Amino acid sequence: MFSFPGVSRRKEPGWLITALILSALFLGALGPQQARAASNLNYYPQTGHYLSGNFKTYWEQNGGLEQFGYPLTEVFVETSPTDGKSYQTQYFERAVFEYHPEFAGTQYQVLLRLAGNLTTQGRSFGPSPVTSSGPDLYYFPQTQHSLQGRFLDYWIKWGGLPVYGYPTSEPFTELNPADNKTYTVQYFERARFEYHPEFDGTRYEVELGLLGWQLLNKASVPDNVKAKQPAGLSTAPFFPAAPTTVPLTITPLQGPHIGYGMNVWLFGQDKDRVLNLVSGAGFGWIRQQVGWDSIEPAPRQYQWTELDAIVDAAARHNIKVILSVVRSPGWAGINGTSGLPANPDDFGRLLTNMALRYKGRVTGYEVWNEQNIERETGGGKVLVAPYVATLKAGYTAVKAVDPGAVVLFGGLSPTGINDPNYAIDDVKFLEQAYQYNNGEIKNYFDVLGAHPGGAANSPDEYWPSDPPADKNRPWSTDGSFYFRRVEALRAVMEKYGDGSKQMWLTEFGWTTKNAAPGYEYGALVSDQMQADYLVRAYQRAKADYPWMGVMAMWQLNFATVVGANDEKAPWGLINADWSLRPSYTALKNMPK
Repeated sequence: MFSFPGVSRRKEPGWLITALILSALFLGALGPQQARAASNLNYYPQTGHYLSGNFKTYWEQNGGLEQFGYPLTEVFVETSPTDGKSYQTQYFERAVFEYHPEFAGTQYQVLLRLAGNLTTQGRSFGPSPVTSSGPDLYYFPQTQHSLQGRFLDYWIKWGGLPVYGYPTSEPFTELNPADNKTYTVQYFERARFEYHPEFDGTRYEVELGLLGWQLLNKASVPDNVKAKQPAGLSTAPFFPAAPTTVPLTITPLQGPHIGYGMNVWLFGQDKDRVLNLVSGAGFGWIRQQVGWDSIEPAPRQYQWTELDAIVDAAARHNIKVILSVVRSPGWAGINGTSGLPANPDDFGRLLTNMALRYKGRVTGYEVWNEQNIERETGGGKVLVAPYVATLKAGYTAVKAVDPGAVVLFGGLSPTGINDPNYAIDDVKFLEQAYQYNNGEIKNYFDVLGAHPGGAANSPDEYWPSDPPADKNRPWSTDGSFYFRRVEALRAVMEKYGDGSKQMWLTEFGWTTKNAAPGYEYGALVSDQMQADYLVRAYQRAKADYPWMGVMAMWQLNFATVVGANDEKAPWGLINADWSLRPSYTALKNMPK
């Protein structure tokens, strides 16, 4: 029979408070040098063990005490029963952590042991009665099981597929050896979910089962690893039992250099005709904006038909897709606007549905668009915090169901304005984002999206280092008017240690003569100049920007959708009658 000390029931709200108080008292009792040494070291007198390093980081980022419980051992090297390899290991009440050096530097360097699989060996669970996904129900053909309701909400909230793995059973009732009570449970590759009706409607209604305790009671773990440690150590004990593997160099999730892309509008259009133009020019990527308000006009009521057709058409043409998800529905936006969501979890639920539906067929998800402009954010002011929360919700949602999808920081509008009532300079906004909350945003995007300017300036000009020959030309005396604005954005990335990531241009281009107010600079750009500038932008990026990935020019076919006086029409590669402009022909003939 397993033994289960009653120290970490998540339904006892006192434990987290107690742990924090004890931690504060412990640090306060140390001298200044000792406190600094212990800043990455937690001691838990409830079990007499330490938490530090990569395991501490993972524990804190994925729910901490509430999720995993207290540590039951120190870190030691153990042979994993799942693959026979030796890993640094630490047991917790509800999970077993393994450090995988082959994934060093990535989000997968710490993984939960396959505790669900290990504790159900020899048991057989019938397949799901449903074989397809629906609203708030996901079917996983990999294991032939489904996920819905409270367990689905918990799975998404706390990390999804990378943390728990796939479901390996349907929900059923089972006796819990921890308290001899029967609960509704569902097994996953790395965990067991338990529904506790006594806490229905609270954050404690779903808990992880105590699989760490169960596995520890079965394992041959040395007594010194399990023994309680004294408080006040400056470093956590470590018990090596085998040599560790040299970490491999892991390349961050990236795309090609260069990926040739176009912005397109496919809703309500002849999709094959548009996509034939994309592939006919030798381009292999598209970016399509998707309005959240059109997909989920009412909570949990999804309208996928047209987007399904777009994704299907792109797959037929072997074209990679980036979806730029924008515009909150009225029920979800801040102050009822189309800006950023009032509750980021609503946005996360949308992207979970989207990423699961299009897994393997949509390559990238760009979270919002030009969020440094007030009209795109709602709320009356441009602020970094609401966007960070939205990006975090979107990133974690996508990665929970499609870890291989690329999540992009939404491209910022090029502007020199610095009035939060209207807009924030794009370079300054990016710097503020990196500074916010100790740079947490670095954990929530794979690639920086960017929208450099152009106005009437060539891709080789820049202010003030390489100004145009005519220094009195309008729209030329601020860096935001230039394609080379990307260099300033890149400098911010490198300043904050994010240089391993690529930048993708999700919009860039030049308008010709434009009837819309605010775009008067288009009168200075001829059709041939537009063609030359676009080609030169790709050439410059390929030659001078090794960190550049996909470049989606703005845009192919909006002239066939909007009126002649709409500002978007003169940016395009084709005319309203579908005839080709010189810019299309130039890009088609451009060496790639």
